[in-house]
Amino acid sequence: MRRRRFLELVGTATATSACAHDRPRERSTGPAPDPFRHGVASGDPLGDRVVVWTRVTVDHGGDVDVEWTVAEDADLARPVRHGTFTTSAARDHTVKVDVPGLEPGRVYHYRFAALGVDSPTGRTRTLPATNVQHVQLGVVSCSNYPRGHFNVYGALAKRDDLDAIVHLGDYIYEYANEGYGDGTPLGRIAAPADRECTTLADYRARHACYKGDAQLQAVHARHPFIAIWDDHEIANNTWVAGAQNHQVEEGAFRVRRNAAVQAWHEWLPVREASESRINRSFRFGDMLDLVMLDTRLVGRDRQLGHEHLDVIRSAGRSMLGPEQEQWLFDGLRASKDAGIAWRAIGQQVLMTQLRDADGRPANTDMWDGYPAARDRVLGFLEEHAIRDVVVFTGDIHSSWATVLHRDPFAGSPALAVELATPAVSSPVPAEPPDLPRLHATHAHVRWVDMLHQGYLVVRFDPTEAVATWHHTADVLTPHTDVPATKAFAIARGIADLRDRPLST
Repeated sequence: MRRRRFLELVGTATATSACAHDRPRERSTGPAPDPFRHGVASGDPLGDRVVVWTRVTVDHGGDVDVEWTVAEDADLARPVRHGTFTTSAARDHTVKVDVPGLEPGRVYHYRFAALGVDSPTGRTRTLPATNVQHVQLGVVSCSNYPRGHFNVYGALAKRDDLDAIVHLGDYIYEYANEGYGDGTPLGRIAAPADRECTTLADYRARHACYKGDAQLQAVHARHPFIAIWDDHEIANNTWVAGAQNHQVEEGAFRVRRNAAVQAWHEWLPVREASESRINRSFRFGDMLDLVMLDTRLVGRDRQLGHEHLDVIRSAGRSMLGPEQEQWLFDGLRASKDAGIAWRAIGQQVLMTQLRDADGRPANTDMWDGYPAARDRVLGFLEEHAIRDVVVFTGDIHSSWATVLHRDPFAGSPALAVELATPAVSSPVPAEPPDLPRLHATHAHVRWVDMLHQGYLVVRFDPTEAVATWHHTADVLTPHTDVPATKAFAIARGIADLRDRPLST
C-alpha cells in the first residue's frame, strides 16, 4: 500500500485540492483520519546525519508523541535509528529530527507513526565522504501555488539519480488570492485566500496549503532538500529592515519577518542551528563544496531606483553583510586549500551584470543594485585564484547561462559561471528583454530562455560540470513530462560554457 501511495503521488493523473489540509481525510489503509496529510520530508544531509520532517494534524492543541524510524530498506525491516519526538501547538505540531549516527553516501528510508497511523515512507541520502565519482543536484525555485501545478516537483520525484534538491527560495508566495495569480480556475486557492500573509498564523496556513500538494509531497518523500529562503517567504523585495510589499498599516516589519522565519523553520526540513541564519555549507567528499547564502535578511541594504545611482555605486553598499561575506571568503579559501574539485554557491538573485539601453543597472533588486558587494566577491575569486566556481541562482523566472567577470564590458578575465534555474510554476517574465540587443551587447550572457517553467540539473565530475535545463510550457494541467531542452559543459580550470548535446 505504501508503494502504491507513492506511485499515486507522482502519477500524471494526480489532482491537487485547493488547500484541503484542514479537512479530515480517510486513508486507504484504514478508517482512521490521516494525521500525516502534509507528507514527509528530509533535508540538510551531512555525511553522518540528516533531518527528517513531518507534521501531525490533530483536533486539539495538546502534545502528541510521534515515533520515528530510519532504516536501510524501504520496508523498514532493517532499522538503524528510532525514537520519539513530542510535538505541540507551539511548533504548529511539526516534527523535525536531526538523525545522527548514519553512514556517509548511503540511501536511507524513514517513517513516522502517531495516533495509531503510519506516515508515508520517505527516502533520503547522506553526503558521500570518499571515492566520489560524481555529484548530481536538482536546482529549483519559485513555486507559486495559484499560478499553476507543481509539475516540476512531480518530474523530479520520478528521478533516482539525484544526490539532493537545492531550493533557492520562493518556496511559497505571501500574496492573497488574485494578488499574484488567481487560483480559482485551477482550484488552487492558497490559504488564507482573502488576505496577504502577515502573521504567524497566516504563514503557517500558507505553508500547510503548499504542503498539501501531492507533487510537492512526492519530491520531498524522494529526495533530501537543501533550501534557503528568498523574498516571498516573507514579502516581495525583502531587505534587512523592510520590504516593498510591506506597508505601515501591516504593523512592524520585524514582527512580520520573525513570524515568517519561524513558520519557514517549522515547515521546512532544515537544521536549526540559528533561526536568523541560513548561510551554511555542504561537502560532497572531495568533489564539491556547496555554499548556501542569504541575500535577503542578513545584510542587504535597501533597494534603490536609478535616481540614486551614486548611492548604488558606493563602496559601502552591502548585499551579504560583513559577517556573512567574510564567512563566504573563509569557506572558499578553505575549499581551495582542501583540494575540493568544485565550489557551488547557492543564492537568490542574478549576479550577472546587465545594463539597460541607457547603460544603467537593469534591475536593482539583483546584484546590479549592489555592484561594490559583487566586486568584492568576484575580486576575492580573482585575487586568491579560486577557480571552478559555479553560482546557482533563482528568483528570475527564466533560464540563464552566463560567465561572470568583474567587468564583462571591459574584457576583464572570466572568473566563474552562473546558472539560473527557471520557476517551478511562477509566471515567465511578462515583458522579457530585447534578446537580440541583450546578446549583442552582453557577450557574457551565453543563453537565455524566457518562455518556460522547469528545473536545472547540474552534474559535477573530476573533469567537468554539465548543466541541463528541463522545461515545460504547461503548468495549467497536472503532468510530469518535463524534458531536457538545453545543456552546457564547464571544463575544470576554465570559467566558460560550451554547448553540450543532450543525453539520449
